[in-house]
Amino acid sequence: MTHVPVTHITSDGERARRYAALREAMAGAGMDAFVICSRGDEFVRGRVQYVSDIFQWAGRGFVVLPMKGEASFVTDPLWGTGYAMQGMWLNDYRQPDDAGTEIGAILSDHGLATGTIGIVGLADITSVADYNSMRTALPGANWVDATDLFDDVRAIKSQEEIDSTIETGNIMRRVFNALEAEIRPGVQEVDVLSEAHRLARQLGCMEGIALMGRAPFQCFGPGTRGVIEKDDVMVIDLEWGGPLGYWVEVRRVYSFKPPNDEQKAFWEMRVESFEACVQAMKAGEDSDTVLDARDRVYDKYGYDARDANSYTAHGIGIDSLEPPWVPGKPRIMEENMMINLHPAVGGFSDAETGARLGGISIADNVLVGPDGGTRMVDQTDEWIVLDA
Repeated sequence: MTHVPVTHITSDGERARRYAALREAMAGAGMDAFVICSRGDEFVRGRVQYVSDIFQWAGRGFVVLPMKGEASFVTDPLWGTGYAMQGMWLNDYRQPDDAGTEIGAILSDHGLATGTIGIVGLADITSVADYNSMRTALPGANWVDATDLFDDVRAIKSQEEIDSTIETGNIMRRVFNALEAEIRPGVQEVDVLSEAHRLARQLGCMEGIALMGRAPFQCFGPGTRGVIEKDDVMVIDLEWGGPLGYWVEVRRVYSFKPPNDEQKAFWEMRVESFEACVQAMKAGEDSDTVLDARDRVYDKYGYDARDANSYTAHGIGIDSLEPPWVPGKPRIMEENMMINLHPAVGGFSDAETGARLGGISIADNVLVGPDGGTRMVDQTDEWIVLDA
């Protein structure tokens, strides 16, 4: 097969580091192997990519990683093995009729028919059919959940992973800067966001989304045929995985005239609360302290997001959503965790005020450090006023 040059290739040293860290965690939990499950979407493909350099855009995939010996990739016929093999990390690629039966055979060949097998993804994406098939294939094995064990290892980013995130952030800055020439009265939302997609892909991003919200804010969407008007306040959200698959999520606010007093006051509150959350991202602290930092600022200005059932922050890497979830899945933050921050807000005096202001927001990746976080894309926040 002709080799297709792909960008999502990690170094030999990084590959060795990941396997060593995962096997150390495996041994500490008394497990003999991981079965790492993925699905072809931005939220859960990254686990398999982390151990194989396989960027899977469709179907179901699995990597069997034993404590000793080589790993194997198993996929369903929907996606196949052709593109998977371009990662050139593994040597064993299989496309069986039944993935669970094949996984059982691989584990048996490693002498693990009665071993303790950790399933990565059992907590969230492994299908009942695949789980039952694996158990039927190896009835003597002890099947346990290893989702959090695996995710906690990959939550700590290496310098190579940090550099890959910075590369994605640099691309997003170029895309935003180019979009400023496209945003003008009379242009449809979809035309602006289509240009974002074109540029991001042309500059090497693997996959992503571009969203827009306009006041009065009801939601962010992928772009309608609605026409931008000269009095609009627009928020554009770009969420993209770069050439190595590492994601960033960044937002910027635009208008054609300076913000009025109400908008300016709300924006300044958002900037203050965002910075407070960044500074709260200290190694050794509980991730929920980010919520405390957010709420201290909101309390000063009469806002309240304590009852908001949405993420203020979440881990991010080669999946766009990784632990911790803030709120929902707290962790003790460790140095070099990568967290995307986009604080939820609420407590508006009435629904109309919420619609006017609620979508005005900030998002960026933040690297956890010993003395607080470091932003990865935008070092400062600016309400950008464009020429009409």
